[in-house]
Amino acid sequence: MAREPSFLLGLDIGGSGGRCLLVDAETGATLRTARSWAPRPAPGGGADLDLDVVWRRLGEAIRDGLARAGARPEQVLGIAGAGMRFATVALDARGAVRLAAPNIDARGVAAGLQLAAQHGEALEEVAGHWPSPIGTAARLLSLAPEERSDLDCVFGVNDWLAWRLCGERATDPTHAGGTLLYDLRGAAWSEEWLDRLGLPAGLFPEIRACGSRLGELQGDTARALGLAPGTPVAVGGGDTQLGLLGLGVLEPGWAGAVCGTTLPVMAVVAGPEAGRPGLWLEPHVVPGRFVRESNAGPVGDALDWLGRLLRPQAPNGAERMLAEAALAPPGAGGMVSTFGAEVMDGRALSLPVGELSLSHLGHADPHQSAANLARAVIEGMAFALRANLEQAAVADAVELRLGGRMASSSVWQACVAAALGRPVAVGEVFDSTGLGAALCAGVGAGCFPDLAAAAAALVKTRSVEPEADEATVLAELYTQWSELLEARRPAVAVSRGLALRGLLQSGASATAAASAPGDLRILVTADMDEESLAAFQELGEVEYASYREARRLLTGPTLVEALADVDVFVTEIDLVDAASLLELPRLRVVASCRGDAVNVDVEACSVLGLPVLNAPGRNADAVADLTVAFLLALARKLPDANAFLREPGMEAGDMGAMGRAYGSLRGQELWRRTIGLVGLGAVGRKVAERLVPFGVRLLAHDPWQDPAAITRAGASAVSLEALLAESDFVSLHAAVTEDTTGLIDAAALARMKPGAMLVNTARAALVDEEALADALQSGHLAGAALDVFSEEPPGADHPLLAAPGVIATPHVGGNTLQIGAHQGRIVSEDLARLVRGEPPRCALNPETALHFDWRTPRTRPDEATCCALRERPPPAVTDLQKKKPTGKARRKPGPVEERDPVASPLDPALRDELRRGMTPVLEAFVRAFSGDASVQGASRDQDVTLYFVLEDLGLDFHLRLREEASAALGPPDGEPEVTLRLRAEVLDGMFSGRLRAMDEALAGNLSFSGDTAKAMTLQQLEDDLVRLYSAARAAAGPPGDLARTAPT
Repeated sequence: MAREPSFLLGLDIGGSGGRCLLVDAETGATLRTARSWAPRPAPGGGADLDLDVVWRRLGEAIRDGLARAGARPEQVLGIAGAGMRFATVALDARGAVRLAAPNIDARGVAAGLQLAAQHGEALEEVAGHWPSPIGTAARLLSLAPEERSDLDCVFGVNDWLAWRLCGERATDPTHAGGTLLYDLRGAAWSEEWLDRLGLPAGLFPEIRACGSRLGELQGDTARALGLAPGTPVAVGGGDTQLGLLGLGVLEPGWAGAVCGTTLPVMAVVAGPEAGRPGLWLEPHVVPGRFVRESNAGPVGDALDWLGRLLRPQAPNGAERMLAEAALAPPGAGGMVSTFGAEVMDGRALSLPVGELSLSHLGHADPHQSAANLARAVIEGMAFALRANLEQAAVADAVELRLGGRMASSSVWQACVAAALGRPVAVGEVFDSTGLGAALCAGVGAGCFPDLAAAAAALVKTRSVEPEADEATVLAELYTQWSELLEARRPAVAVSRGLALRGLLQSGASATAAASAPGDLRILVTADMDEESLAAFQELGEVEYASYREARRLLTGPTLVEALADVDVFVTEIDLVDAASLLELPRLRVVASCRGDAVNVDVEACSVLGLPVLNAPGRNADAVADLTVAFLLALARKLPDANAFLREPGMEAGDMGAMGRAYGSLRGQELWRRTIGLVGLGAVGRKVAERLVPFGVRLLAHDPWQDPAAITRAGASAVSLEALLAESDFVSLHAAVTEDTTGLIDAAALARMKPGAMLVNTARAALVDEEALADALQSGHLAGAALDVFSEEPPGADHPLLAAPGVIATPHVGGNTLQIGAHQGRIVSEDLARLVRGEPPRCALNPETALHFDWRTPRTRPDEATCCALRERPPPAVTDLQKKKPTGKARRKPGPVEERDPVASPLDPALRDELRRGMTPVLEAFVRAFSGDASVQGASRDQDVTLYFVLEDLGLDFHLRLREEASAALGPPDGEPEVTLRLRAEVLDGMFSGRLRAMDEALAGNLSFSGDTAKAMTLQQLEDDLVRLYSAARAAAGPPGDLARTAPT
């Protein structure tokens, strides 16, 4: 029988995310899950962590880890946490979080500088740190006295986690050591400095040893996390020191480097007397031992930033840089870098600034130059590790061990070993901090007697030997790099000043104001992915009711009811009209997840002071993908090729058929073809981005774009005439305006190259469809791919569908599963800006955000303005409703009996039988509808005629809602606003309450044309329709088995 594993659970809380590491308590095998979050800017250079989000995301990571491991909650033996050692969490007497500052929080900069000026050497002697803005002492002193007086407990973020898990408050030496308030020699809080700084000793909890048992998981907490109540919770520690534990760096003389977002290089020392000016001295996790640290700075962050700058499409900038560095020789072709490579001086507060020595006369191959650049940066960071190790170590360290994200790279491992000129050890589990937390959990659960035993049992490393030639090159280069670093100090000081000035200028316009209340209620009915919803949840209490899942469209009374207690409404198709907005005084922001927010009365929102956020470019990637697919399909004749093998009579092994295919289906590559983009907005730029790697020649015409913007997109700016004359393919991406309507007319088509092809994924109004059909029929154009038509869907007899070489799709360009992710990201980021008191980037009425204040109630307009707003025309569901299609007039409906009988393919006898059963039901229904008091009341605010066509039975009727409601069999007089076509069985189900109209529409069982907004009248009348139809059905008798009309 297979062994059932037992696990130790280590959690790690970082500034941008958290990790869960499940460790097999016997074998050391690990499983890692992660979740992300982001700190929010706070006034005064601060940053805040939303600990509710942190808690929720850690819970997700835990449940995900257990599921992936196939583990039951009872298999987890113990739990402990690691956290940013310079993070600060402060609670009030009720246990509410009053401060949650991550490492990057610098609200204490003034207090930190003052402490350094007045007490720097004294504090460094006692606490092992020169005062800095990120110490807890500086943060607390930066608070107003009344804010400090409200505090009840101050500890680390991992201590907060342990408190949430088991209800016990404590901290550990590794966190206390970074506060400036810990006496290294006395191994206790410094009463002297607490008193001198005016900080009550009672604020700081008991200091407990890392790995000691703190308590047990409480019932509700355990269930929320998917763990078992009673699971032991151990004291964890600071992320850096737990990283050392996870590498097994426990003995004096040993050294470790946790190569993550920063690069702390640490040497274990025996006593607190081993401090050195400008370095940090902190407690080790092993009692009685200490860590002397020389930190190389934000190495991982810098590498990731540069990688994303140079390779914007790379999903991970640091990994891309490391991968490219592997292609370069040692010495990087003469390039040298100090970027992201600091040699620590803890007494100097300075901005990290680095340099790259570049020459355009370097390698002729740009790919090799890029690899050399990446290699130079990596080598510079490895040199910084060596320089900091030389500062931190007593002598040559007995052994250097590497952990952290970068340590998983073989390029980094080899480069560090070569830079040091000796072997390094690499942890087999690169998440050494998470492993260190798990080891604490193991000690707390009684699996091991102490941390040293736990590390001996579960920490595994392997040795990486330096490559001889590489080590020789880097040994010489390190000396030169060190000399360069020293020689450039004056220049770097100037660079730092310029960089700081730029940062201050760029941040001058940002007003991080805590103006949003903490209890925003947000209703989201637009499609969203989980990541977007999580972003909204960081901003307030979210109710998610996607219109696709809820099968509803909010308008009028249903909108008012749904938004009565809502501050922010995030919609996609719901109709936000002026009259409804007047009934919603609490509503402060409307976000329409579309580029053209036709479903929102933006003018009314402006009058009422409501910012309207939108999502331009939400479907840019989707439409760009389809555009490139169209180009490839046209170029390679894919529709014909797809149909070829399905031709009747095609026989296996017929080489004559293959010869015919070879001749007739010979296509062309996009390589070296000229492609003209008419319009270079969001979609056009995405298309250009995708086409450049094909090696195409790109032309673009967009009078609204600066020529430099067109050049940045990889295209050449030309006139429309030149674009049409030179392009092998023309792709349309322009907006429809008076100037662009009919832009591609017969004359424009005639200017196109013979054999050229046209793609339109924008709007049909850009093209004269009749002229395009003629150009295709004549052979002047070789093909066209169209996702849009003047009336959608076009009829099967549309001339373009019969033209040769045409690919046609039913406006699917933006219809992808990922649209929710795109629109959610755009709108949530802008809402976050509003919450911070910053102007949004995408607002249709940006003037409303200039003096927007969440806490000031909306001002109601005077009655005359309110009356004018109520008279405004309603918004639309789709922008196709804004202008009726031009061209051939729509045919006025006539009685069903006068139409082509092919519309009803039923057996005539069955049709007549079911008609006899259904007709009296409909007759009774329309009589009741016309005389019903409830319907008459609802009709007074309406102006719509709904025409129902039961095409399977050849029956039709209409409902008219004006000042008086009326209904009758047959078509209405005049053209109806809405025509609905469906089978009798579907109508019977809808009007009996068994089926929902939106469900049937989405399933294709109900088609409607006309004014989509007015079609929603059905939704508002649903209760009355069901009541009246059910009564009519009961009075007239069942209509028969209507399911017999269903298509087979």
